[in-house]
Parts: sequence; structure tokens; C-alpha cells
Amino acid sequence: MKKDNIGKEIVKLNLVLVFGATILGNIFVGYLLGKLFDWLFNTENIFLIIFLFFGAVSGLYNGIRQLLKEVERLENKKK
Repeated sequence: MKKDNIGKEIVKLNLVLVFGATILGNIFVGYLLGKLFDWLFNTENIFLIIFLFFGAVSGLYNGIRQLLKEVERLENKKK
């Protein structure tokens, strides 16, 4: 395997790692906020469910947005 190919594979692996970390980070923040609001308002996990949903949606949105930016950057680099 050439040295140039290893660099390209590392970039691809980095994209996958950043995508996963973005999604998991947003879900984790949603979990913490949901638990906090449930504790503050003394409710039965309603805020936890709501914020987990919003965390997952925002994680996917931000992750896909980052991937699209990276693809655009790589396409411009090839030109």
C-alpha cells in the first residue's frame, strides 16, 4: 500500500469518527438536559424523551452537514 493511499484512508476514517462523535455528543447533551429538566420540574422522563429526540435529530443534521462540507472541500481540492 502506498503512503498516499494510507493518508486517504485515514481521512475517510476521520470522517466516520467525527460523524459518530457528533451524533453521540448531541444525544448525550440531550440526555443530560432532559434529566436536568425532569429533575427541576419533578416530571417522569417527559423532558428526557423530548431532548433525546432533539439530540438525535440535531446530531444527524450536524453530522450530515459536516460530511457534505468535507465532500465539497475534497471535490474542490481535486479541481
